[in-house]
Amino acid sequence: MKRALPEPRKSRVVLIGTSKYESTDLEDVPAIERNLSSLKQFLTSEEGGIVPTENCTVIENPKSQAVVGEGIARAADAAEDLLLIYYSGHGLLSSARHELFLGMQGTATGSHLPFTAVDFSHVRDACLGSSARSRVLILDCCYSGRAIPGTLSAGSTSSLFLNQVQVSGTYTLTASPANSVAKVYPGALHTVFTGELLRVLRDGVPGGEEMLTLGTLYRALHASLRESGNPVPQQCNTALAESIAIGRNYAFDLSSKSATYELRDSASGSGVSGEVPLSFATFTPGRTVEVPKVPRSQAERSKLMVERPHSWEYLLYASSLYLGLRSLDGKWRQYEEGRGENSRRMSVAQLCRYLDDSIGELQKIISEIDECLSQELQDQAFEPTTGQENPDLIMRMASRLVGVLEDLLGWAMAIRGIESHRKAGKLIKSAASLADLPARQVRAFIEEYIKETDDLNRQYAESETGSVSVHLTLKLEIDQAAIDDFLGERTRLN
Repeated sequence: MKRALPEPRKSRVVLIGTSKYESTDLEDVPAIERNLSSLKQFLTSEEGGIVPTENCTVIENPKSQAVVGEGIARAADAAEDLLLIYYSGHGLLSSARHELFLGMQGTATGSHLPFTAVDFSHVRDACLGSSARSRVLILDCCYSGRAIPGTLSAGSTSSLFLNQVQVSGTYTLTASPANSVAKVYPGALHTVFTGELLRVLRDGVPGGEEMLTLGTLYRALHASLRESGNPVPQQCNTALAESIAIGRNYAFDLSSKSATYELRDSASGSGVSGEVPLSFATFTPGRTVEVPKVPRSQAERSKLMVERPHSWEYLLYASSLYLGLRSLDGKWRQYEEGRGENSRRMSVAQLCRYLDDSIGELQKIISEIDECLSQELQDQAFEPTTGQENPDLIMRMASRLVGVLEDLLGWAMAIRGIESHRKAGKLIKSAASLADLPARQVRAFIEEYIKETDDLNRQYAESETGSVSVHLTLKLEIDQAAIDDFLGERTRLN
């Protein structure tokens, strides 16, 4: 379905950024000035613009809450089609309730914060109170994930896929998880998140629709930032909001090229009880076809999506798995070294209650495998009977599977980071080990899928029938010995 761009005269954009701070506790961020100027230039340009210049308000280095409030209120009242509010600067958490505040030039930390910074809830309320058909919030700041209800854990990626908000048509995109910091490199032209946002807006997304929707934009940002080892963005939306067109997809002309070939699904059905089959298609080409290797870089993957050789969709999935796995190399090394993160102090009683709740979270993470690799999702992504494969969904499938591995590592490392009485040491160690076997099984499955895809040339060349079919199954288990150790320690300390 062709998406329509917002009506420029009925839409409003507000760009807010604080690059200079009076407080010595807050560093200046010169790149934010360029964030604002570059975004305004693009969003109001003839080529990529969605509003005329007079409908784009830039609030740079605001000195008071009233300046920000007035700019947002005016835009919210005037917008009929799209209201887009963007903020870049220091995000700070209040000491009392850990609520998100947006830094201004005169912002002071500590007890002065609520009186010298913008309470994000006021921004959100003004946005949601607007009569605009679509409302979008984009936050490029530390702790920006706090803007999304239910995303208070930096280790959780369940919030990355179609989270819901209370008001239909509202979409929030943030630069980082709730407890993470947004990045900017010294001397960089833009902050990491906004720089990538501008790149996707300007270059487009190969394989996408003619119009660039918020959902496609988010998934492209998530994939590229994860692959480069930067904090991954978060989104909170309704299904309607995700389909809002934010601009033209400038990669559309290239990505519309497609290859013609016969493709047949060889999967035998969806798995149960944790068993999820994932198959390469059986293909019977009428002539000899050279199948390329799995792309090992983002540039190679983009080229694959443009050229689309035979079996490209499976190469795309394997490539996305490879790039996602490489983005976790650092975290995997830390996990193998037995390191923890997010250290906190707990009494033995607090620790036991925390671990009881955490077991449920572990089970939830493991159960996501069924959804990540369900036959229904495979059919939607690859659609072998129609030839209308969905590259965007294929990359999302890979990202979700890698996300399960990341969640398992994060779950274990969060437990390792807990400090408690020395008699609870064995309980902490045994609890963290519960994630070890499923994490290794997910990693092994990803590596095997990449290997089998890479080896497709040899398999095809050796085939006497002219067709190849590979069937892989991922089954997650928790080591029974680890369960026994944990339950024994938990009972001992009860």
